[in-house]
Amino acid sequence: MTGELCTVLVVTYDRPTEIRRVLYAFLKNVKYPHDRLLFHLADDASPGNYIDDVEREFHFLRWTHTRTNRGGWGANVNAALKVIATDFVFLMEDDYLATGEVNLEAGVRLLTKVETVGLVRYDGVAGHFLTLHLKEYKDHEGRIDYCTIDKESKHLNVYSNRPHLRHKRFTQAYGVYPVGKKLGWTEEAFAHHVRQKADAPELVILHDGIQRKFEHIGTSRQLSGEDVGIRK
Repeated sequence: MTGELCTVLVVTYDRPTEIRRVLYAFLKNVKYPHDRLLFHLADDASPGNYIDDVEREFHFLRWTHTRTNRGGWGANVNAALKVIATDFVFLMEDDYLATGEVNLEAGVRLLTKVETVGLVRYDGVAGHFLTLHLKEYKDHEGRIDYCTIDKESKHLNVYSNRPHLRHKRFTQAYGVYPVGKKLGWTEEAFAHHVRQKADAPELVILHDGIQRKFEHIGTSRQLSGEDVGIRK
């Protein structure tokens, strides 16, 4: 199943060097027809001509963008998800560099065929105290081995802001991100929300989803002067 359009949502703020490395690495490693990929830049008011410069360098990609006014990660991503029309969205931040195959073909097919699944994590869960349940989906196109992530796992982050593929039913079920708070609190609050919500789509990894396939190349801005929520 490779005919579906998928939007690559790049969450960014003022990382002109890192975002270029991230985009080139993603294009090199993604397993999905490039002509079925759309790209959306979610920018939280980077200085200068940031959006134009990125889109100009990657002029061969089909771009849309949103821009928030230093509202923080939650407001930035919510604004993007509001306008993206595709059922499938691959979310990655501007400093996560793909170092291995990003098999969106398998992820899109799984989300298409197994309607109880809402999100596929691609960041690698090694080191997390997560309880996984091995499953398979099989039809005439072949078999997909995957693991569901148990919401009763010891580790809070059944959900993570790290690279993941989501179906629109995930957002419809779990809602939008909290706004007005710093990055760490935003992710933590949404992770708590995901764990506590019953009768909602499952979060999974693919059969090779334990090992990390992304390198974090950016300097963390958590608790720095640039880690912002809504300005008072």
